[in-house]
Amino acid sequence: MRRFVMSDSHGGYEAIVQCLKRSGFDNEKDKLFFLGDVVDGWSETMESIDLLLSIKNLVYILGNHDQWALDYYSGKMKQDEETLNLWLLQGGSATVKSYGAGKPMPKEHLDLLRQAKLYHVTEDNILLVHAGFDTGTPLEKSTSHTLIWSRSFVNRCYSSYTEDQPVTIAQYREVYIGHTPTMALDPAQTTPLQLGNVTITDTGAAFRGRLSIMDMDSKEVWQSDKVMCLYPYQEGRNAISWNQMSQKG
Repeated sequence: MRRFVMSDSHGGYEAIVQCLKRSGFDNEKDKLFFLGDVVDGWSETMESIDLLLSIKNLVYILGNHDQWALDYYSGKMKQDEETLNLWLLQGGSATVKSYGAGKPMPKEHLDLLRQAKLYHVTEDNILLVHAGFDTGTPLEKSTSHTLIWSRSFVNRCYSSYTEDQPVTIAQYREVYIGHTPTMALDPAQTTPLQLGNVTITDTGAAFRGRLSIMDMDSKEVWQSDKVMCLYPYQEGRNAISWNQMSQKG
């Protein structure tokens, strides 16, 4: 069984398909650790979740956008207009459109989000989490905000990396993180970023980057095309489409 990690596809079904095909992923034999945020941004959240549900050995880690979508479709967001508007602006409107305005999310899709883990530690002591964690707090006592929202861990690791200080998280053999696009740290970093024994897997699929999939053991990486090129007439979370950019160019 090969082990792969992927994160933050944000409604980009076509990008997931490309990554799985290019990596030779076997839906029946291989394992996929998906580090959250399959929803919000591009138009195919429903298709994306259907595809993930077809993978026999899937470990799904909850992302902050997943939590937003879960709150919306479970009715928890009805009384919080400010959060609702923020979610819709940050890609939630595409998720609503994917399922159909006013229509529910299918139970099996809701169940994927409801049953998603806040973190996962493998048998060989590899930690997988969406946003990060507090190295001074036991994982089981960590808040969901820290695990699915906070960028403090990544920012500290990246700061050490840029100052040529070693980045080693002693508690774990390796750590895999999504949430923070590599290009937000360094515009030239278009592939997963390894900071010592920490790997950041979000390569900007929600915006102007590509979706990446990594073999956790060989470290080989495969990528989709630029996701905005796969949806050339959609703005996604960019406020401009690929087609509009090309016309301006």
